Amino acid sequence: MKKTFILIFFLLIGIGAAACGGDGGGNTPPSDPAELKSFHLAGVCTGTVIEAAADYDASGSGPHKIALYSQNSFDGDIYDIMFPSQTDIPEAWTTAVDQPFSDIELVGCLARTETTLVDTCEGYEIDEEEREGTVEIYDAMYELTIYAAKTGEVVGTATIETFMDECPSFVMFSTGSGEDLVEERYGNPDDALVGLVESYVNP
Repeated sequence: MKKTFILIFFLLIGIGAAACGGDGGGNTPPSDPAELKSFHLAGVCTGTVIEAAADYDASGSGPHKIALYSQNSFDGDIYDIMFPSQTDIPEAWTTAVDQPFSDIELVGCLARTETTLVDTCEGYEIDEEEREGTVEIYDAMYELTIYAAKTGEVVGTATIETFMDECPSFVMFSTGSGEDLVEERYGNPDDALVGLVESYVNP
């Protein structure tokens, strides 16, 4: 029996203005730690040193707070914040995104490095559409790199292997007019992150 799902159109307007936050400097890291935001520390994943970030001393007692970011699927130069609800990271190990990131010592950057097509799932009917959607599911390899935010020093790396073994039962297709209704789904690395970062957060 074919399934019926919803076609969602995402209209992303004004994101650049929102990211600037009115500070006049765009994503340029501020000198005042109290003004550090999540998008400032995302720059650590692409080589930016955050001089206003908290010092990281591996010999000190924890928690050494960490902010986790994942590489954007469409632009490899962009890293998106990973919320605690996405990663099962205890809230005490990180900072809420609506708060200053002045106490973040570590930045973890997750990048997908390899993919293997497992299956092509078909027969997803779209509400009020004559077209059908298709989902490609992939096993995937990820590389996690952990940096000291203040210095940019790499303090740890890990490889995560993930697997996809069944077609999803629910899909929200995001596509524009005239585009193919094909979604890609990858193995989820989030469950492994707690164990991988714990030795750095709580040495």
